[in-house]
Amino acid sequence: MTSVLIVCPSCKTQGNIDVSLDVLKGATKGLLAINISPDIICPHSFVAYIDKNLKIRDYFMGDFKIQLPEISSIEKVSAANEPQKKIIDVDLIRFNIPAIQLTYIIKSIFSKQKIVLIFDQEFLYDHIHNFFKYITKGSFEPDISIISREMYNNEKKKYKDSMVFESYNMLNNPKKIIDPKDLAIEKQLVSRFLTEKELNYSYVILKNEIQKIAELSRKIEEFIKEHDEKNEDINILKIHYQLEDSYNTKINMGYFKYLLSIVSNYYGITIPSFTESFFDLI
Repeated sequence: MTSVLIVCPSCKTQGNIDVSLDVLKGATKGLLAINISPDIICPHSFVAYIDKNLKIRDYFMGDFKIQLPEISSIEKVSAANEPQKKIIDVDLIRFNIPAIQLTYIIKSIFSKQKIVLIFDQEFLYDHIHNFFKYITKGSFEPDISIISREMYNNEKKKYKDSMVFESYNMLNNPKKIIDPKDLAIEKQLVSRFLTEKELNYSYVILKNEIQKIAELSRKIEEFIKEHDEKNEDINILKIHYQLEDSYNTKINMGYFKYLLSIVSNYYGITIPSFTESFFDLI
C-alpha cells in the first residue's frame, strides 16, 4: 500500500488515501480511476485519476442527486458480447478522452447534435468511432466526426453548427445545448463507466444505461403519440404514472424530466409544461 494526496476539486480540502500497488499495476495503461466517497476526504463525492507514478492526472465530480432507476424488464447486454480489444481498446478511450469530454459527448448525442472531436493521434480514430457506435447501438445514432487540430483551424466555418470538443475544452456550443451545471445524469453514467473495476465490463454498463434511457424515452414518445391520435390532451403527469406502471417501478421525477428533454431534443416532440398538466388534473 502507498499513500496518495487527494485534493477535492470542489472545496479544495486535502487528505491522503491508501492505494494498493497491485491494483495500480492492474490498470493496463497505468491509469486508475478511484471513486472518492463522501467523508473520506470531505463531504463531496468525486473520481480521482491516478497514474502509474502515483500522480493525480485529473478529477471528475459526479452528481448523484438523481437516482437512476433499476428496470429488470429492459434487456441488458452481457460482458460475453463485448467487442475484441483490437476493435475497442477501452484503455485508450479512458486514457485519451477526459471524463468531462465524455460527459459533453453523451449529452450531445442525446440532444441529436452533430459532434466534432479534435484529436491529432490518428490511431485513436477507429477505437473512438467503434466505442460510440457500440455503446449507442440500438438506441441512438451519433453523428461524430474526428478531425485534426490543423483541419479544424483551416475549416472552422464548416463546423459552426456542430458541438466541438478538444480534450477538456468545449470549443463550440452553438445552440447552448450544454449547460455545465446541468449534467447530472450524464455525470452519473460517466462515473459508473470510470469506476467499474473490470475494465472490459465498464462500457457494457455504460451501454446498458444508455439503452435504458433510449427505451424509456421511446415509451414516452409512444404514449404521447397515442394521446395525440385519440385527440386527448397530453398530460405529462399522467404519462409519468403510465411509465411507472408499464415497468412496475418508481421513476424519480428528476430522471423523468431528463427523459422528457430527450423526447423533445432527440425526437422533436413538443412537451406540455408541468404547470399545464397540473392544472389539467384539478
